[in-house]
Parts: sequence; C-alpha cells; structure tokens
Amino acid sequence: MFGIAVFLGSVAAGFLIIFQFKPELVERYDIFKLVIFSCALTLPLVSLNAVSTAFLYDRLPPDYENETAKNVDITRGAFQLNTVVIYLSLLVCHFAEFKFQYFLGMAAGLEALILIGSLCIWHSLKAINLNH
Repeated sequence: MFGIAVFLGSVAAGFLIIFQFKPELVERYDIFKLVIFSCALTLPLVSLNAVSTAFLYDRLPPDYENETAKNVDITRGAFQLNTVVIYLSLLVCHFAEFKFQYFLGMAAGLEALILIGSLCIWHSLKAINLNH
C-alpha cells in the first residue's frame, strides 16, 4: 500500500502534469528523465501534506507499537493527499482547458484549504482532549 501511494502521489501524478501541459516532453525525454521531472513537480507538495497529516495523526490515540509505524502512516497520508490535490486540479484543467498557471493556483488553493482544515480539526481535537 505504501509503494502504491508513493507511486500515485509522485511519479504518476507528475507524469500526468507533464502529459497535460507539455506532451512533447514525453516523446523527447527517456523514462529516467521523466521520472526525475515528475518527482520534481510533485514532491514539494508532499511536505505540505505531511504537515497536514501530522496535525491529524498527532491527536489520534497512541495505538502504534512504535514511532516508525506512525511516521509511515503520516507519509502515506501525505502522498494520498498529494494524489487528491493533483488529480483533482488536473481533472478541472483538462475539462476546462486551463493553462498551467491555473493548475498551480488550484493546487495551491486546495493545499491551503487542506492545511486550514487540518489545523481546525487539530485544534478542536485538542480542545476535546483538554476537557476530558
């Protein structure tokens, strides 16, 4: 599951970005360069999504046997959020025939919405834990 989340959230998502906005690069570059370019496009968002998922996992009950298992779940959640943000933005751009700048704006807006939402959930869970 972790490998699938990493692939869908980084390589596949980046390849779709390249194919949507610069399809001639798919024909010009070899697979190694496309993988590197795909990761370069998508991995910066993973760090933002890791912060969002870390806020949510911080308030969950400590049912993990060690910290490593919790960190793996946070990372998998970050890649899954990355998948949602990128694919949703690409879907809208594909059907509306938007340019790359609109894709960046939508992805940034979704990232901000996810971050604010996770902060609100974290804060409300913190308040619930303080009352008990």
